[in-house]
Amino acid sequence: MMKRWLFSIFLLFIAVPVSAMTPNDPLFERQWYLNKIGASNAWDQTTGSSDIIVAVLDTGFDMDHPDLINNVWTNAGEVLGDGIDNDNNGYVDDVHGYDFVGDDGDPIPDRDLPIDREAAAHGTMIAGIIGASGNNGVGIAGLNWHVRLMNVRILNNEGSGDSIAAKEAIEYAVHNGARVINLSFTGFAVDPSFKDALRKAYEAGVVIVAAVGNTKNGGINVDDKPIYPACHGDRPDEDWVIGVGASNSDDVKSDFSNYGSTCTDLSAPGEQITSTTYQDDTWSPFVKSYYETGWSGTSMAVPMVSGALALLLSVYPLLTPADLETILRLSVDPISSSGDALGKVGAGRLNVAHALALVPTFAKTLTPAAAHPAIPETAPGALIKLACQGQSAMDDPCRAVYYYATDGKRHAFSNERVFFSWYTDFSSVMEVSKSSLSALPLGKNVTYHPGTRLVKFQSVPTVYAVSKGGVLRPIPHESIAQAWYGMEWNKQVDDIADVFFGNYKQGTAIASSIDYDPATARASVSSISDNFTP
Repeated sequence: MMKRWLFSIFLLFIAVPVSAMTPNDPLFERQWYLNKIGASNAWDQTTGSSDIIVAVLDTGFDMDHPDLINNVWTNAGEVLGDGIDNDNNGYVDDVHGYDFVGDDGDPIPDRDLPIDREAAAHGTMIAGIIGASGNNGVGIAGLNWHVRLMNVRILNNEGSGDSIAAKEAIEYAVHNGARVINLSFTGFAVDPSFKDALRKAYEAGVVIVAAVGNTKNGGINVDDKPIYPACHGDRPDEDWVIGVGASNSDDVKSDFSNYGSTCTDLSAPGEQITSTTYQDDTWSPFVKSYYETGWSGTSMAVPMVSGALALLLSVYPLLTPADLETILRLSVDPISSSGDALGKVGAGRLNVAHALALVPTFAKTLTPAAAHPAIPETAPGALIKLACQGQSAMDDPCRAVYYYATDGKRHAFSNERVFFSWYTDFSSVMEVSKSSLSALPLGKNVTYHPGTRLVKFQSVPTVYAVSKGGVLRPIPHESIAQAWYGMEWNKQVDDIADVFFGNYKQGTAIASSIDYDPATARASVSSISDNFTP
């Protein structure tokens, strides 16, 4: 029988009255921690990227929350509710993530089981700190205004789970393209299979962040009583996890935060945190509010670090987990502690602005980005599909064609029109085994070859031209398209489903016909790999 260990979230929730609002995100002034860690200065350089996926392994989060809905990860290879594993990744209907507690594609708390309201809302709080939409005039600002939040439920309604689900969830996140994994839970035993999953994730270039946990009356020394997964790293050759402690607004170790000289890499704000909470007008525990203030715990400090890492990766996507940890540790601000915790709260308190500023001067010492092991059948640059016996329905996973890019990921073609904007036929598509296909993490879908077609989405009338990197540039006047393609320009327009809008980035509107040239746009990329290069 597979060995498992149990874990749970350690949650301190303190309700306090607050006020103060700002014109843009109304609750921004409650988010004292954002200025403390330099977020406002960091946003001058980047507000995040929808290319970066952060997996939230927790109690599930509210995917239609108004501050989260635009940043929820979508598995474009899956069809919602059809009961089929369309992308052949082993999970049915995992459109936005997966529920490893209920074993289904709907990673939210269970309505028909006993529930602890604060524990069940825990995942939504984590998601908001990392990636609540910013500068949208609604609620709060996440560290990343643009990101993709993968919803992976491993904790039940009461905030408990086990290492078997956690192992499977780690593997799921890695195989589906996560760059950062947030683990705001703790346990006290070692499951070798879960530990091995952490190692493999790290080796695949995924950075993992975990809580060192909470204990009343000063915390405990986790050097003496290790807490996992944060302490999977007590040996230099096993430093696969960034362990995070909590600090307060005075840059003092939070009284409840555990500590240790080996497991704690740095600290981050973890007291009186304002964030999103689970909301459902039809479910009595969650009718109260979309936001709550008073969250406290190392669980809150972890997504501060995960969010900071996603910001770094949005500008410097080739940074490895080792690079990222070094940069964070070198860029911290001082933090105070006393007694047995003196000198055992990590390198200091997170400062994401300092981290972003440090990278260019640190660049010469960066290690090369971790390359994904080549699959046996072919090398990057190839077109691949699953080797199957025949094809049936249109959504049969055997029909899916991917581009194996130099980033070590497989990028799906959303439809044949996108494919034929790059290739003339399917003759070069190579069949690979299921194990090889699943070994390649899913990357962002392939977008139209720049300069080949104009596109519009079914729910809006705007027509776009496509530039390098899948950038959509609105065409404000029909005369602009006519200058390129004549009076029958509309025959150049492909109408595509709204679900694929997230594959693209928004660019500036085209001012005139000379502001964009289709031939020049086509020549701007020589391969699909170029299109994934920032």
